[in-house]
Amino acid sequence: MNGGGALHGTELPGGTMTLRRRTEVAVPAAEPTRSRQPEADQLLLLARRFAGCEPRQAHDLFTDAFGLYGARHFGTAPAPAAADLAAVSWWHGPTARQPLPRARRGRRPAPAGTVPAVRGGAGRHRKREASAVQATERRTAARMLLAQPLVTATGPHAPAFPLIQRHADWLAERFADLLGYPLIVGDGFARLVKAELGPGAERQLLLAGTPGTPRRYAALAVALSVVLLGPDRWPPGQLAARIAQTCAAESVTVEPADLTAAVTQLAEWQAVTELPEAWHGVNHPLAAALAAACRPAQPEDPPAPRTTIPVAVRRRLAETPVLLVQELTGLEHEWLWEAREREAELFADFLGLVTEVRAEGVALLDPAGELTDLRLPGPGPLAEAALLLVERLVEELRPLPGEPAQVGVPIAEALIDGILGDVADEWHPEEAGADAERRAHLSDRAAFRREVLDLLHRLGLIAPAPAAGAGRGGWRLLAPAARYAAELGELPVGGTGRHSRR
Repeated sequence: MNGGGALHGTELPGGTMTLRRRTEVAVPAAEPTRSRQPEADQLLLLARRFAGCEPRQAHDLFTDAFGLYGARHFGTAPAPAAADLAAVSWWHGPTARQPLPRARRGRRPAPAGTVPAVRGGAGRHRKREASAVQATERRTAARMLLAQPLVTATGPHAPAFPLIQRHADWLAERFADLLGYPLIVGDGFARLVKAELGPGAERQLLLAGTPGTPRRYAALAVALSVVLLGPDRWPPGQLAARIAQTCAAESVTVEPADLTAAVTQLAEWQAVTELPEAWHGVNHPLAAALAAACRPAQPEDPPAPRTTIPVAVRRRLAETPVLLVQELTGLEHEWLWEAREREAELFADFLGLVTEVRAEGVALLDPAGELTDLRLPGPGPLAEAALLLVERLVEELRPLPGEPAQVGVPIAEALIDGILGDVADEWHPEEAGADAERRAHLSDRAAFRREVLDLLHRLGLIAPAPAAGAGRGGWRLLAPAARYAAELGELPVGGTGRHSRR
């Protein structure tokens, strides 16, 4: 996630027989860290839970335990007059294709990680300009933390760290008040401790460039516990050996590749650094910040005290593409609809997000297209195919004006197969000049179909449908998907979908 290179666990060859002898190097004794023992114990408990999980359960458990997930928002903000249409369905409202009037567009938020230039000036406007610069800096810092909950002074997002450090007190107070997130700012790092997302969050960590597995998550939890209680410096090979010993003692079965991936991830987070002669250094304050609140709820736990309604709703708005009315309790819905104008202004000032309100729910949009870990439209054949699929599904399935507008409508499996088949035919993979990445996706049509649907699911545009009887469940197309379709009046005459009846 942040900086750091691959670690080398091998000893450097020496120039004398004495240096090349195989000897056991004593690990320096760690100073008493009684205050960190509870966190280390919870990490070991977490590792055992990871080891017994299915892959999707492990992703959710990691997301909830560490809170190191990014925000996920749509881009392409609506025209100002179309932002709040609480009585209009997404099925029939303005779409993302609608051009924005140039004169009425909002200011584009500063890209995350960049430092805004401060313009000089004098006179009575100077104080106003200084206030605007401060607001821009705070918004840039807040956006970075929401997108990257761990920022280090020497990592890939280092340009934003001075802003976070400069406005640390304000950011800590604002995140705590609005979202209930603690902010830890230490020497060279900032860590936003996010709340749990719950089952089905569809977030996962890439470990050594591949999606995490239960074993790798378990190895990572054990590695962090060892680092947390260990010394500031580890001799060559001793850190990996201690992690392996702890895994064996805790009956957590891992492979050598899992241990390597865990140590590499700690290096990317900069909790572990590589020192000369293959020694490993440890940043204990950063390791402690990573372990903060690493205890997701368990079935046997008593019910956690509910947070306030505003904080609970804001969290879901700030982290997910769409918040549907059906996902809210009656009190939450009542509060959101009454407070939506005030909350829209709050999110615009704090994070530079634009609020889109429709009858089915609310979405926070990022006009800059940066505050998200998934994009649609997005780069690559997978996102291209997903956009084509969702456009054509909406053309075929959305209710006509005057018909009951349900939040979700069922999708026939044959319709998905037919549209994706058309997409594949349009790509002409057999041509010599065809894009290699497209050919690679189409080489396994079943995997291609699964990945496209998974992307739309993670973006909140489709949802699994419950199984009917003994059959398997399918998919439902959700109303927010209509953001990416043509306007009702632009649909081709003579189409094969429901709109051809007009």
